[in-house]
Amino acid sequence: MAAIPVLAAPPVPLQVIPVAPTRVATHGNVLFADFGQDSFGNLKIDFSSAPPSADWKVRLGERLANDGTINRKPGGSVLFCEVPLATHPDQLEYELALPARKHAAMGAPPGIGEIVPFRYAEIEGTNSLPEDITVRQLTVNAPFDDSASDFTSSDATLNSVWNLCKRTMKATTAFGVFIDGDRERKPYEADAYIAMLSHYACDLDPRVARATFDYLLAHPTWPTEWSLFMPMIADADYEATGDPVLAANNYEALKAKLLLQKVGPDGLLHAPAIVDWPVSERDGYNDGVVEGKQVGPDVNTVANAFLYHALQCMSHLASALNKQDDAQAFAARAQQVYTAFNATFFDATRKIYVDGEGSTHASLHANMFPLAFGLVPPEQQAGVVAFVQSRGMACSVYGAQFLLESLYLSGKSDDALALMSADTPRSWAHMLDLGSTMTLEAWDPSVKRNLTWNHAWGAAPANIITRYLLGVRPLEPGYTKILIAPELGTLKWMQGKVPTPRGPVRVAWQSNPASLDLDIPAGATARVLLPSPVATGKSVSINGKAFLPKVETGATILYPLASGHYRISY
Repeated sequence: MAAIPVLAAPPVPLQVIPVAPTRVATHGNVLFADFGQDSFGNLKIDFSSAPPSADWKVRLGERLANDGTINRKPGGSVLFCEVPLATHPDQLEYELALPARKHAAMGAPPGIGEIVPFRYAEIEGTNSLPEDITVRQLTVNAPFDDSASDFTSSDATLNSVWNLCKRTMKATTAFGVFIDGDRERKPYEADAYIAMLSHYACDLDPRVARATFDYLLAHPTWPTEWSLFMPMIADADYEATGDPVLAANNYEALKAKLLLQKVGPDGLLHAPAIVDWPVSERDGYNDGVVEGKQVGPDVNTVANAFLYHALQCMSHLASALNKQDDAQAFAARAQQVYTAFNATFFDATRKIYVDGEGSTHASLHANMFPLAFGLVPPEQQAGVVAFVQSRGMACSVYGAQFLLESLYLSGKSDDALALMSADTPRSWAHMLDLGSTMTLEAWDPSVKRNLTWNHAWGAAPANIITRYLLGVRPLEPGYTKILIAPELGTLKWMQGKVPTPRGPVRVAWQSNPASLDLDIPAGATARVLLPSPVATGKSVSINGKAFLPKVETGATILYPLASGHYRISY
């Protein structure tokens, strides 16, 4: 078996920040500290006077037991470790000598040393503890601007979900690249894409995302769709920053990621797909037949939905690089996939997509991916949307990214909001109920026994809330033109701040009286869609002045606005 590549040095400068505990308690010879948040790092122990020569046991963990102590058997890949510590009267400050993670892709950050994720610490001595012990959690992460974004609303659960996901974006940058969690500490393409979208929604600093992209070019992983994520990452980075640097520096490598050598004369990709992970989250895909890590049919819906989207991304990137012949060729290939996809996979009787060529089974995944990627013709939307709605959260935390996008893009914002704010066993609130302060690798240990409590691919709501609930998306790369289209659903009010290269966009909405407050950054213009319909011919007020809105696509109202502050009442 080939050795796992180890990142010799973080490509992004890391920072170490000491954090005081939110709660400290002493019980006999045991000091307990709760730092309030799970973070990758180490523990620092200080004595204000000479400590005795003694041997201590120091325990770190992510989860509590029922008796309030650190859970020593937390299950799965949830962190628990016990480290010996010897103190001497001539030394007042100590950091733990954490054991090296031999099977992890990311070794100890150079200059920092080994780190682990933990929220809780216990220090146990053989006798009563000195009263002058001070403990600090030495948290490690890439630079992160906590003030770059915010969100709050009338839904307390949704607010907690946002905070959970934003916290995950900061805490999981401890190795300078997006990793898949503490178990492997390894970048994967799908993880990197979702982490990038959510990181950019919270802090639009591209360094970690671009470092991860470079790592994955050198160390690609195995799933079919994961290869197709690479053009998606490059294009999403260009959309957010306005700089096509990833495509400019890696154009030929990105073309190779399209897997065109596996495309048949019909334009469709002939390759099995991972579909979702773990395998139990595939909603019966391929009639529930598991054929290893990737499954058929050989010509299948999921892999080809990704091919279509990746071709569109490459066409967009080629155009940005003034490679117009390539842009047209990629667009033509995408159109070929579109035509063949609908001819091959759509069941006209049931009005939904089946899993693949020759299959009769229809999964959530066979329908949500084409819906999210724009593969469903208008006349087929109703049946596909209804089927996706009917399946609920029949996918993993990874699949949730595309399920939520498919619902928002098909006008089912209420359904998407209900899923994000739910408190069920398959929800982000459930992660909080379990006691985690970062998103989990899977919905629950019953779904994946070896799950981690620090997996960024579970943080889709961070980008879904900003891109679809607040509705802030670039109409042109780099946010020179911005779409602001709030989708309020059942909320009574909400407000948020979204980072862009030109400065933050601020959105605040309330239902009674109906008003929308906006701040559009300098050098940008915005196309604003009011969050609820206004009757044709009825005027609205913009900064106190009457304005007759333009009505398009039924009752949707649009405003082109220059930079500045606006209060829109209607």
